[in-house]
Amino acid sequence: MSNKKSLKKGMLQILFANILNMMFSIGTNFLLPKFLSIDSYSQIKTYQLYITYVAILHLGYNDGMYLKFGGKNLDDIQHDELQKNISTVVVFQAIVTIGSVWIAFLLKDTALLMAAVAILPQNMIAYFKNFYQAVGEFKKYSRIMNLTTGLTFAINLFLIGIIKTDEYVIYLIAYVVLSTILWMMLEYSLYKDTKVNLFLFKFSWRELLNNISAGILLLLGNFSSQLLTGMDRWFVKGLMDTVAFAQYSFAVSMENFLNVAVTPVSVTMYNYFCTHDDDEDILNIRELVIMFATIIVAAAFPVKFILEIFLNQYIDSAPVIFFLFSAQIFYIVIKGVYVNLYKARKMQKLYFSKLCGIVAVGFVFNVICYRLYHMKESFAVGTLLSAIVWFFLCQLDFKKLKYSIRHYFYIFVEAGVFLFTGLFLESIIGGILYLVITIILAKYLMPSAFNRVWAMRKMIVSGTHKLKKGE
Repeated sequence: MSNKKSLKKGMLQILFANILNMMFSIGTNFLLPKFLSIDSYSQIKTYQLYITYVAILHLGYNDGMYLKFGGKNLDDIQHDELQKNISTVVVFQAIVTIGSVWIAFLLKDTALLMAAVAILPQNMIAYFKNFYQAVGEFKKYSRIMNLTTGLTFAINLFLIGIIKTDEYVIYLIAYVVLSTILWMMLEYSLYKDTKVNLFLFKFSWRELLNNISAGILLLLGNFSSQLLTGMDRWFVKGLMDTVAFAQYSFAVSMENFLNVAVTPVSVTMYNYFCTHDDDEDILNIRELVIMFATIIVAAAFPVKFILEIFLNQYIDSAPVIFFLFSAQIFYIVIKGVYVNLYKARKMQKLYFSKLCGIVAVGFVFNVICYRLYHMKESFAVGTLLSAIVWFFLCQLDFKKLKYSIRHYFYIFVEAGVFLFTGLFLESIIGGILYLVITIILAKYLMPSAFNRVWAMRKMIVSGTHKLKKGE
């Protein structure tokens, strides 16, 4: 199979999986705030905020593995090499988990304690995601996503509808148990494919150090990215009340729906760029990603409609949602194209140094915006400004991938129109007006990308049928 066909198939596999993933995510993210108290919902979102940072505790091991196996096929990896790689990380993360649980217990923070217990299963699930992404096994990657969101939705539905409990600790315990079960399922699935022994722990100091040294800069870069995109929630949690944090966290949950669209791009691009590095081809892909980003953020309008009709107690999160979604216009291009290019071209040091600068810029923006206006929306504005600065900094490292004036005009006019229609118009009117303007601008400013996207609709409609046949 050619590189381009493989890329399209991988994107389709993850796209269709993400559609199912989105359905479960929507159920989860609307069930919790609807039926739980603000305090319980806030504690659950605090736990989830902690969970986003447990990846730092593998110290780059997973990222080293990701770079090591990137672009290879599963059959190309030697059995002993894979056995040693996975056994080492299990032992390593088990030790880290024990130490973290002890620290969290001393701090007497329940959400932090449950997050510490979840370190081993969460980082092992992340290991398998990275592994299957690196070797191009996108179908298996998609199954991990669907199992995670599907089972999480089932647990929330059971606890809300059957048990009818508002006790957040029960939810956190259920999440940890679910992560552990999913990890065991992934271990067994790998055993069936490769015969890697689940109970043979061949710990190797050399393997540990080699993977950490190879992946530490990429980890720090990813961590800096998470710190940048999660910085606003830390500011809200530290400077504002529980209600503001709950509302802001709800907005972030809605923003996470965009992963349904972004993941097919970001996941498949790394494997593709590892084997295909033609600048002209990348320029065409980038233009498609730009158009894709401006279309997908329109999902904010149905979210606003739901807030207006069903979740009026969270309607104050609507402005935050539109500022965060507008930032995603830039983040989707950054993460889908530039971050994968940094990785594929082994530019981890440069990637990390740029991210350190962006984190500092993001911190300054959040402080300034809050000093000007003491409201939660200020942090979302800081996030948007940080995304714009990062967008321009990435371009300095890939000078052959220049933007034309029409690209800049399209991106920034789209962001402005999106904010105007989202903040000042009702959801239905604003959504229709934004989509009409987007279609007109795309057709005249990026006709090539528009025609290709229009042609792709046939591929998307027939994609499910082809994938079932294994074409």
